[in-house]
Amino acid sequence: MNAPSSLRRLLLLSALTPALFAQNTPLTVRTVAPKKVSEAAAYTIPGRTEPFEAARVFTRATGIISERTLDIGDIVKAGDVLAVVSAPDLDRAVEAARASVEQAQVRAANSKNLADRSTSLLDARAVSKEESDQRVSDAAAGSAAVRVAQAELARLEEQQKFATVRAPFDAVIAARNFDRGDRVRGDSATSEGWLFHLVKIDKLRFTVFAAPDLALRLTAESSAQVRFGEFPGRIFSAKVARSSRIFDPISGTMRVELIIENPDLTLPAGLTGNATFNVVPSAGTFLVPTNTVLTQAGQTRIAVVKDGKIALIDVALGRNLGAQVEVTSATLAPDAAVIINPNSLLRSGDAVTIAPPATATRS
Repeated sequence: MNAPSSLRRLLLLSALTPALFAQNTPLTVRTVAPKKVSEAAAYTIPGRTEPFEAARVFTRATGIISERTLDIGDIVKAGDVLAVVSAPDLDRAVEAARASVEQAQVRAANSKNLADRSTSLLDARAVSKEESDQRVSDAAAGSAAVRVAQAELARLEEQQKFATVRAPFDAVIAARNFDRGDRVRGDSATSEGWLFHLVKIDKLRFTVFAAPDLALRLTAESSAQVRFGEFPGRIFSAKVARSSRIFDPISGTMRVELIIENPDLTLPAGLTGNATFNVVPSAGTFLVPTNTVLTQAGQTRIAVVKDGKIALIDVALGRNLGAQVEVTSATLAPDAAVIINPNSLLRSGDAVTIAPPATATRS
């Protein structure tokens, strides 16, 4: 055997031996016990008031605004007249349609008389069967022409009603988009051709965007207390009405709508405030130090010591309280030994030893 080669192998083996022994030596870790959360917790998240209903009111009549009875800020009831459109062309069209109906009715009556007469003459063989059938057909066509004329008249009369613009529901006028004397276009109007913007605010939506730990605990019976900086000392009660039932893929939150009763119109729409929910924690919710949570392959986990080996438990994060964070897992137990400052390279099944608790020393 070559002496230099043997010497190099011995030196390499001696260098690797401590590392190999070190790999077999269990890692010493510090642990902490999770604290079970059982009391209701307060979640406060920001939100904004929105009208319970909102609508932009158009007219289907083309003409000149001849009357405007209300303006922005005014309170209206359903059916109140907001404006009147002078539409002489439409008025003349309605008159022409009425005349067309009368004309069609006269023609239909004449066709029916001829059909009845030809039917009786057919029995006496005074007219041919072909002529009798033609007159019966003309009578049916005349009756159909009457219905067509009546339908056209009804359409124009309905359009004529839109010359008087009315409020569709109890509301406040938020905006006006015209002045008296302006010309407005009916059915061909663009989206910018609206006349009034109405909002219903005697009842408000309060919209929040809740993270999963809160959104999944809210029900139709959940309520919240809403506070606004513009109303110091006042608390407004709100109740959950609905949710989108889908988490936004970008923000990771769910839209939740609460209802605030606002009969005296104290609160305007568009006001930002904070909603506080008192929510009972889900089963398996614990408080652990923030430095016990690790992320592996996009999954949030904590590492625990079980029978001298590491076990990785998937958890759902809840409230972050600074030094501590809420985690929820069905497999986490109150007596679990949760590893503090776990190494992200730890693998399930690695052997570890638990360091004894530190003792205070006297100086």
